[in-house]
Amino acid sequence: MFLFQFTFGFSQKAELILDKPNIRIGEQTILRIFFDYQNPKSDALIGWPQYDEALTDEIEIIDKTVDYESLTDSLTQTYRREQQLTITVFEPGNFIIPAQKIELNDAVYETNETQIFVSTVEVDTSKGIVDIKPKYEVEYTLGERAGDWLKYYWPWLVTGAVLIALFFLFRLWKNRKVEKPEPEIAKIPAHITALTVLNELLRNERWKQEDKKEYYSKLTDTVRLYLEERFDIFAMEETTREIITDLKKADINDNDKAYLQKILNRADMVKFAKFTPNDEDGLISLNQSIEFVERTKKLEEQNQPKKASE
Repeated sequence: MFLFQFTFGFSQKAELILDKPNIRIGEQTILRIFFDYQNPKSDALIGWPQYDEALTDEIEIIDKTVDYESLTDSLTQTYRREQQLTITVFEPGNFIIPAQKIELNDAVYETNETQIFVSTVEVDTSKGIVDIKPKYEVEYTLGERAGDWLKYYWPWLVTGAVLIALFFLFRLWKNRKVEKPEPEIAKIPAHITALTVLNELLRNERWKQEDKKEYYSKLTDTVRLYLEERFDIFAMEETTREIITDLKKADINDNDKAYLQKILNRADMVKFAKFTPNDEDGLISLNQSIEFVERTKKLEEQNQPKKASE
């Protein structure tokens, strides 16, 4: 069953496709999950289903790709989110792959459900029963004897090695040189670090360079590092959606959050959807990033003590 929501004259579409609906026990097949949607304002938040090691009690997940997004129609700003799961089943029968739920902002969409048919492996009953092989002696070599000896006495060897290592570590610690602690250097405020990099990009007109992906990576890495140090979130490791979620309780107004989301979404399109913006868009993103840092910087950081070397 599909759920449809009409947005800008377009029906969002979620779908499951199974490469091989008929497999044998233990054989693998690919399950593809698609979601097509429009995002003209670059503000869509996708809630993608999360998977562990099993899809159902009977269907196991052997491998999975990262869900990725691609631009399928630049005129209508239509995108496709896709993920592939390598699955298998270890018992015969017909099994239902349930519909998968996908969130788009405040709406929930469901894919179709599908079935996988698993057949057993046939046994060749035309061959007779084979006798059990008789006992036979094997050579017990010196290497095998040594291996068996280590198998039983290795705890004593490890204990002795640990005691010897502790003795030498104690000697090194006892004879160590005590160094005076270096004077603590004040940490550079997050906004100073970010603005230094962003102004360098502006001064060198880096938005005009041919490699747009490198430019947007440098730009968004700087903004993410600023968010991580300023608001104490894991922005360098999170997706754009997770960053916006973590900043719900932060001291940032809605306009700045929308500003930030637009910057990060545009960079994601360049890095992952092979979207190529023009130079003017690159300059706009850079200026927006500088303005965002200026508006959200922590005021008390401006009165931090200078570094000890100054």
